[in-house]
Amino acid sequence: MKKALYISFLNLLAIAGCNKDAEIPTAVAGERLPFENSNIKLELVTSSAPSSMRDIYFFNASIGLAITYDGGIYKTTDNGATWTLKYSNSTPNQPFYQIYFTNANVGYVVGGSTSCSGTGCIPPGGVILKSTDAGNNWIIVLQDPSVEFISISANSIGDLFAISNGTKGRISKSINDGITWTTIDSTTFHLGKITFNNNFGFCTGMEGKILKSSDDGTTWTVATTLISLYATDLKFNGDNGFCITDNQRVYKTTDNGNNWTQKLDSEFSSYILNPLTTSSCLVFGAGQYTGGDFGTWYGAVRQTKNAGDEWTETQFNDIEPIRYTSFYSATKGYAASGTKLIEVTVK
Repeated sequence: MKKALYISFLNLLAIAGCNKDAEIPTAVAGERLPFENSNIKLELVTSSAPSSMRDIYFFNASIGLAITYDGGIYKTTDNGATWTLKYSNSTPNQPFYQIYFTNANVGYVVGGSTSCSGTGCIPPGGVILKSTDAGNNWIIVLQDPSVEFISISANSIGDLFAISNGTKGRISKSINDGITWTTIDSTTFHLGKITFNNNFGFCTGMEGKILKSSDDGTTWTVATTLISLYATDLKFNGDNGFCITDNQRVYKTTDNGNNWTQKLDSEFSSYILNPLTTSSCLVFGAGQYTGGDFGTWYGAVRQTKNAGDEWTETQFNDIEPIRYTSFYSATKGYAASGTKLIEVTVK
């Protein structure tokens, strides 16, 4: 698929070298699970989690959900040990990308594609699904043949915002819990992730652009352009916000995105952020390559306990890169690596 090739291209670009802001030690041989030191503990839960996972969400230690690239929604009620299929997308070539819950019962899944494979195929477009019973049942609330939805979030008063990808990104809004949607803004570049911190909204995008709203998503402007090809994950904990660019560098803001300071520049790829407290943040991704034509990348976690001033890195030679995580508290959560689910405890 065109999108898969595009993502692969971006991942290759992220390996490019640049000046380091914070050097972090590399475990040459790589650790193995289970792993524990004075800062963190990782334990393998299962090697049989749903395949082709694209996001996970855990309500607590026992109950969680996973969505997949092939349009499946799975649920676990036994700490991730086993998974039950709750929804299967009947539309081919329409992957799911993000799962998001506004409370213990109401959640949304976004996905879609504006391309497809095969002669005469019809692109499926974008889809938004909704659950009102903690993920046991799902209904489609929006089908749009012209876009592919990749991220969703809610502002401080409960309005929903979904962004779509493409050469012209789009921001859609719902003020009635996803029943109807209106396009409120568009861009001339790809978008990546949308999130809110109090009444401030943020969208990451290509060329290091970060869109910002200071009025709960009513209006949006390009507030920051970081020196990068693209900005991806962005999350806040209180006044501290972190953003990944080029799958490599981590920037931090303490003034709701008015200014950003580079805090980490890893030799290897970083995919997802987890700011857990005002001082604690985890960044998961890839480690070194084993070498050869059929080698693999290690999984890796980068950790700071002083708000990004210093980082430690641990690489694991028995798991793939970690791309999806969910933390249900400041010290407990799960990470997905291929079909492996890992329980994470932060000390």
